[in-house]
Amino acid sequence: MPHLNEIQVLRFLIQFTLLFVVARALADIMKRLGQATVIGELLAGIVLGPSLLGRVAPAVYRLLFPADPLADHLLEALAWIGVIMLLLYTGLETDLGILRSVGRASVAVSWLGIVIPWASGFALGQAIPASYLAHPGDRLIFSLFIAVAMSISAVPVIAKILIDLDMMRRDLGMLILAAGILDDTTGWLMLSLVAGLVEHGVIDLRSLGSIAIAVVIFVGFCYFLGADLVVRIMRWVDDRGMAEHAGMSAMVGIAMVCAIVTQAIGIHAVFGAFIAGVMIGRSARLRRSDRTELEAATIGVFAPVFFAYSGLKVDIFALSGANLFFIVLGIAILGKLVGCTGGALLYGLGVRESLAIGVGMNARGGMGIIVALIGLSHGILTPEMYAIIIMVAVATSLMTPPLLSWLLAGVERGPAEMRRLEREKILARVPFSKEGAKLLVLAGGGPHAQLAAHIAAALGNHRDASITVFHATAGESTPQANEQFNEHFALIKSIAESSGAENVSQRSGAAETVAEAIMKESQRGYDAIFAGASPAVDDYALGGDVLHELAAKARTPVIITRNVGAPMPLRRVLVPTTGAPFSRLGATVGMLYAQAAGAQMTVMYVKEIPFVSFRKFRSGIQSPNEGEKITNDIRILASHFGMQIEEQVASGSRPENAILTAAERGNFDLLVMGVQFRPAERLLYFGPRVEHILRNVRCAVAVVVLPEIFVKDYL
Repeated sequence: MPHLNEIQVLRFLIQFTLLFVVARALADIMKRLGQATVIGELLAGIVLGPSLLGRVAPAVYRLLFPADPLADHLLEALAWIGVIMLLLYTGLETDLGILRSVGRASVAVSWLGIVIPWASGFALGQAIPASYLAHPGDRLIFSLFIAVAMSISAVPVIAKILIDLDMMRRDLGMLILAAGILDDTTGWLMLSLVAGLVEHGVIDLRSLGSIAIAVVIFVGFCYFLGADLVVRIMRWVDDRGMAEHAGMSAMVGIAMVCAIVTQAIGIHAVFGAFIAGVMIGRSARLRRSDRTELEAATIGVFAPVFFAYSGLKVDIFALSGANLFFIVLGIAILGKLVGCTGGALLYGLGVRESLAIGVGMNARGGMGIIVALIGLSHGILTPEMYAIIIMVAVATSLMTPPLLSWLLAGVERGPAEMRRLEREKILARVPFSKEGAKLLVLAGGGPHAQLAAHIAAALGNHRDASITVFHATAGESTPQANEQFNEHFALIKSIAESSGAENVSQRSGAAETVAEAIMKESQRGYDAIFAGASPAVDDYALGGDVLHELAAKARTPVIITRNVGAPMPLRRVLVPTTGAPFSRLGATVGMLYAQAAGAQMTVMYVKEIPFVSFRKFRSGIQSPNEGEKITNDIRILASHFGMQIEEQVASGSRPENAILTAAERGNFDLLVMGVQFRPAERLLYFGPRVEHILRNVRCAVAVVVLPEIFVKDYL
């Protein structure tokens, strides 16, 4: 095969740029009109293809998209990278729990959604005039091929539509997606059968059986062994990877390996990419930043090019007449609508929900285009019939988003789904999940550092969590310092392991200052940083230049602890709250610790009452107690963790004194406070009230500092 010459490279860059820019521009227009962006992306290919540009300015079209198979295959390969990325992202967003709950319904929908379109497609193939057949004597093969083309659904298009309509986390969306995946898998098996019939003249049952067995082995391996292997890989990359964006690179690498396997066994690569996404999505070490990066690259770049390329293959003027096209389109729509809607109705779903499923499964998109390309390359389809199949695929994909959006507008969420979505919304505001926590503990030998290690271990005592004990030095480290660090690490590791932590490791780092070394290490994607309080400086309760700089510059929550020698684990936890974002974060950390340590947690709100209340003086009535609402919000969050908490609402002119009194009288072991950093101060300072509490409280303290970058997530 010859290398690409300069002209081919230039032409490829122009083609990619045109498809990308026009696709994004039309997607933006569709978004403004309230439609799914995939419509604009498909239309981009139609606008730039033979249907519009080829008719309006044929010379320009031939200049931009000449008949160059090598360049066309290069663009096609890039488009397929896009669809693999899209299915990887779709797998990440797929909730296995929801899939299991809709499993039986998806089988019913998929089964009827294949049988009825297949039968109607086969009948259509038998009735089509011989002039539309490439080989009139091979009508059986032609009919089987049309039956397959009518049966398939396009998971990439369905997934993109569900993403556009914000349906990926809905039960109905998962049902459509699950049925689509079953459809595609069955469709590829049937397509393999037809292709074997074309090549060998007989139905190759042995080949079909080997493909089916290979699929079962692949899925079984992924479910029982592969998922755990992927979790281990993601954890290793998250803990040990040093390169930038290592998590995203690992995801794409795993997806490509799975895509290679499924492509090799005869099922399309997109199936492997989807399975890879599902496995990666089970990993507790999947970072929000990695997911965001993948979404940006996929939805922002690769997927638009794929859909635009799909539209580029359509020539709506290739038909000598429109009658056959509308007949094929009508049978394609009716077959899927009757089959999938009937399956949903038989399973007990409502009429509107069932119609939504039928409409959602009707999109054929890229899969229909692939089937048409295979039919043309095997000599099954004439150019005119090829154009009809292509146009059916595009037309069904264009009509699905607005119809599905209209149908879904009248579908109410059930109580169980509402509770699940509300739980997901609440838990999304939690700073990190203990199942995948990656925590940094600053080394130290004193009691404050030991308490920091204990709390970190309680929050990260899951097998997929990890704790890194970090020793920072200014300049070169000395052998004596290293020996001391090893002693500190051994002590902290024993404390962490006694609290249930399984993965505890040590790291060292140096910079011009200790604070700079810590900040450099913190950029490796830790969920929280734990540090023991420094010796008191001047009149500051926590003190320390290092902690001051850490609190000022960290982009992750910082938990600073002060120990009083109480036995661990601590059994009674008091969490004052004001309802502010930083206070809510403190309550969350306290809750995570109490749950892990089996401690009793009390949430306390103190309403400040001025010495003279002018509102009360004017109205003679007292304003409603907002404290009950604030503590109730914390109680709702606790219920999602399966916890019961005590609530206290008090009032007074000095809230800090009320908190100190409650801590003393309640015999609390640990006070957890979410605080706001005061960057203008020279040393670590959180305001006069927090300072008063820190100087006078007699129990252990954990101060949770919320970085400014996190504030929007807790509003």
